[in-house]
Amino acid sequence: MRIGMTLLVCLALLANVVVAQEVPKGKIPPAHLDTKVKELPWQVAAWDVDDALPAFKSKTQKVLWVDTRPSSFFKQGTIRDAALLVYNQSGSDYPDGEPVCTKESLEAAMAAAGADVVVFFCQGPKCHRSYNAAYVAVKDWGMNPSKVVWFRGGYPNLFKSVGESPKLKRKAKRYLSDDGVAKL
Repeated sequence: MRIGMTLLVCLALLANVVVAQEVPKGKIPPAHLDTKVKELPWQVAAWDVDDALPAFKSKTQKVLWVDTRPSSFFKQGTIRDAALLVYNQSGSDYPDGEPVCTKESLEAAMAAAGADVVVFFCQGPKCHRSYNAAYVAVKDWGMNPSKVVWFRGGYPNLFKSVGESPKLKRKAKRYLSDDGVAKL
C-alpha cells in the first residue's frame, strides 16, 4: 500500500513536469504562457510587454531584437531596428530568400549591432518560433542563458500596447518600425 501511494505521488509530480524542448506550432506548454513565469526551465528570461519596455531605453545594455517571423509579417511592421532571422524548428525547410536564424547568422547580427543580449520575438504568446529560437540558442548553440530573452508578448501585443497608450504612442518610433508606426 505504501509503495502504491509513493508511486501515485511520483506519477502526479511527473505529470506536472514540463520538458524543455522545441515545440510545434500551438504547443508551447501552458505553464510557460503564464505571465507570472519570468524564467523558462533553461534559464532564459520570458518577457511580456511591460518587461520589454525598459530595454528600449537601456543605456547599460545593447539589445538585438530578432524577429523570427517570415518576411511577409516583418514587412507589415516589426520592432524598431529588429533583425529578421526566420526560425521555426530545427531541421525545418524555409522558402528561398528567407534570412534564416542560425548560430552564424545570429552571431553576425549581434556583432553588427554591438549587442550583448538577444531578444527573440514573433506573433505573441502562442507563437512557437521565438520560443524555439531562444531554446536552441541556449541548448544547441551554447549561448549564455542570461544573454537570451524570449519576448512572449510578441510584436502584435507591443503594437497594441503602443497604440492604446497615449504616452507610448507619442514615442512610437522608439518601439516600432516605420511600417508599424504608419499603421497606428
